[in-house]
Amino acid sequence: MVIKESLRAHAYLSLYNVSTDMVVANRIIPESVTDPFFQRWKENQTQYRKEIHDNFSPLPVKEVPLYSEEMCGLAALDRLKETLYPGNEDPSQVYYKETTLRVVAAEGGYNLELYLPGIAKNQVELSKTGDELNVRIGNHRRNLVLPQALAALNPSGAKMEDDYLKIRFSDPAKV
Repeated sequence: MVIKESLRAHAYLSLYNVSTDMVVANRIIPESVTDPFFQRWKENQTQYRKEIHDNFSPLPVKEVPLYSEEMCGLAALDRLKETLYPGNEDPSQVYYKETTLRVVAAEGGYNLELYLPGIAKNQVELSKTGDELNVRIGNHRRNLVLPQALAALNPSGAKMEDDYLKIRFSDPAKV
């Protein structure tokens, strides 16, 4: 399903510190289409549209209708532009800011928080080698060079909370 693939892509982009600021759902059958042939499709799309808004929240979702012709040529691109960015809306603006990586002071140490939306904790493998934290999700791996404040500490636990993998670092001498 395309929605699940998009969710995975969103999580993997976050793993590599690439923020997503908007989701575009395309080929939405317009309400003006009343042909009974499309009724079942429209019912399914209603459910999928809700899933998209729920799963990608708080990201804004813009919807593009299914056009009656292929999107070819400058006139079609201009029509798409007007659908996505009506009036004088600036398409270069940032629609949502998310922090994909943050270090937060916690009692007795620090938490390294990685934004990984839709990823279950059991899908994540963690290991620390020297001053690097190795994060693996399926076939995707990222080696994070830890800031000095964390490099001397040891990971002492991890939990998934509010789409953030929160990795606890503490001083082994104080544990």
